[in-house]
Amino acid sequence: MFNLEKLVQLLENYAPLELSRKMIEKGDYDNSGVIVNNHDYVKGVLFTLDLTEIAVDKALELGCDTIITHHPAIYNPIKSLGETQDTFALLKAVKSNLNVLSMHLNLDVADCGIDFELAKGLGAKQTRILDYLDETHGYGREFSVEKIALDEFVKKVKKVFGSDKIIAYGCENVCKIASFCGGGSSRALSEVANKTTNADTIVTSDIPHHVLLALVNMKRNVIILPHYVSENYGFNKFYACVAGQLPKDVKAHYFTDKRFM
Repeated sequence: MFNLEKLVQLLENYAPLELSRKMIEKGDYDNSGVIVNNHDYVKGVLFTLDLTEIAVDKALELGCDTIITHHPAIYNPIKSLGETQDTFALLKAVKSNLNVLSMHLNLDVADCGIDFELAKGLGAKQTRILDYLDETHGYGREFSVEKIALDEFVKKVKKVFGSDKIIAYGCENVCKIASFCGGGSSRALSEVANKTTNADTIVTSDIPHHVLLALVNMKRNVIILPHYVSENYGFNKFYACVAGQLPKDVKAHYFTDKRFM
């Protein structure tokens, strides 16, 4: 019987939880791994970026007993579990006898993780890690693309990532890109300010105005993807890899919450 332990082992083949622990040692915060352990068996798995009520309903509709998220189902410590806005989905998952696992920072920095897949989706053939975690893993990717006008490049990005909510600042051509999945804008500014990268274009999400202002003043193009869009692409790739390794009697599904696309 395929069980929870075997599922965790399979997930760690792609994104070892040790990477999350290393990120925490560097000063980041995370809560990856098994979040809710309701039972040992695994017969149906739903992959989705966030644990929401809609995702729980979709899992139950599809006959799944386990949900795997990217963003931790419990991130900040919670003092109580009740039917309130911030805990309702978690409580519903518990009541519905679902297992919940989260693969967050470990998957961000994995060899073929979300940060890598973001760069690949943007057109990278070869990448250079900007902020190394260890000898082979890290966050932030620098890569070159064939010279293209910014507006034309943004059109391509919208098509690849399936979203028209992508915006850009700047007017220069795109030749070299530094990309950071999720909320990596502060890292992006740091890499540019410290001259770790000479990329002409920065791609990331969740940019505060002061960071955007600084990057534009430093003559960088800035392309802002919604956080969900920047990570859903890579998490879907992760799902495809894992689903291909599951036993035939274990069904896997992927759910994209189109409200955030």
